[in-house]
Amino acid sequence: MTGFIGLVLVAFACFVLVFFIKQRQYRHPALRMPYQLKHPFFQPSETELLALLQQAANDYLILSKVRVADVIEVTAIPRRAPWYQAVNRISAARFDFLLCDRETLEPRCAIEMEQATEANAFLDELSQTVGLPLVRLSPETARSYTDVRAAIVQATADRQ
Repeated sequence: MTGFIGLVLVAFACFVLVFFIKQRQYRHPALRMPYQLKHPFFQPSETELLALLQQAANDYLILSKVRVADVIEVTAIPRRAPWYQAVNRISAARFDFLLCDRETLEPRCAIEMEQATEANAFLDELSQTVGLPLVRLSPETARSYTDVRAAIVQATADRQ
């Protein structure tokens, strides 16, 4: 009987020891705040396009990596589940660049660095629905000042 009690006490002591070790590990700053700055913030192609946009669209304020949910809001939907589905669809999506009016900060044009595909067709349809021009630039177009400028002028011509 004393052997059993001794075994239970040893097991309990091991459990307490493991518990305290785990608690100490969870309080470690690296586990409490597991974040760091993302390096690089822009991919080289994004940096190149930003430089071109600063020249080609100097009459606009250029914002980068803007969440779609920060620009577009979900309209009133009577039931909660469809509303959450609509919000979730736009929460993770982002525009590579957003051109805004310098005075009012109103979004004028969104720019994406990838061609339209079936996977990203939602963003095209969404932009069309809310009346925000969406310019999709191919890697070749994104390297040409003339092409970038022409795409922006064409997309924003109707909104002026």
